[in-house]
Amino acid sequence: MISPINLSSSQKVVLVVGPTASGKSNWALEKAMQYGGSIINIDSIQVYQGLEVGAASPSAEELKKVPHYLYSYVQAPQEMTAGRYIQDFYNLIANQPIQFPVFIVGGTGFYVQALEKGMYDVEPTPAELRLKLEDELRLHGADVLFAELLQKDPQTQIHVNDHYRLVRALEIIRHTGKTPSEMKALSEKNKNPCPFPILKIGFSFEKSVFLKQVERRTEKMIQQGIIDETRFFIERDQLNWAPLSSVGFKETVDYLQTNKNLKWLQESIVQSTMQLIKKQKTWFKRDASILWSDHSEESRQRIDQKLDHYLLGD
Repeated sequence: MISPINLSSSQKVVLVVGPTASGKSNWALEKAMQYGGSIINIDSIQVYQGLEVGAASPSAEELKKVPHYLYSYVQAPQEMTAGRYIQDFYNLIANQPIQFPVFIVGGTGFYVQALEKGMYDVEPTPAELRLKLEDELRLHGADVLFAELLQKDPQTQIHVNDHYRLVRALEIIRHTGKTPSEMKALSEKNKNPCPFPILKIGFSFEKSVFLKQVERRTEKMIQQGIIDETRFFIERDQLNWAPLSSVGFKETVDYLQTNKNLKWLQESIVQSTMQLIKKQKTWFKRDASILWSDHSEESRQRIDQKLDHYLLGD
């Protein structure tokens, strides 16, 4: 199990959440510079090396301004899970001389939930097993793998066409001998909730503002090289690598494989990103403890005052 970590009263942690393109990373960078702190990533795509453009990861200049952690460190064909992220997070906190306050930044709701509420430690599975299952998927099709899953886990809720979760479920079964359902039940008994207090701040916009932000962001991604990033991994036979099915990369894969035009690519990424933003807003709005800002002067002042009191007050 993950060893509990007790921070001193001077070691403050701020969780900065919200949908994609909400400006949370820029705000966190500004505040980390102001208070002499550091930033830890909690975005599930920004952990991957080689996808920096499409993941909108911090630029080289931004990385120099304050210490950044858990960015661009997972190499293909490895795939990140929430369980591994939590292990990496606590290993980082326990073993690195991190500058506090720490700003944990990202929009991956499941990772945020795992950090706050805890998660059972799942033993990492060998990369060779994942590759073997992906080969079986290509050679025999999803129906064969799904039949195996049904035999071993009749209560599964995974759909035969959800190839990522299908492979992941069989990966767990073959490696541990336990079904995902059994692992979930076990995790409910052995969770490790976050052992230290966190101030939670969220950023969001109205739909019309988000749309403008996403359109600018998508145009910038295409100009800076998301197509070349995606092509690099396709040419190295990593088409089934999980992050390539995420928003932005999925559309770029389609663009490269079907010879669609750039206008289609840009419109498709914008549309998919807006759908993702809607899901992210729904997820985070369930948490009444998040202090929200829409970047208006009034809300920014309210957030800044709360942050200042939390970091500098008694």
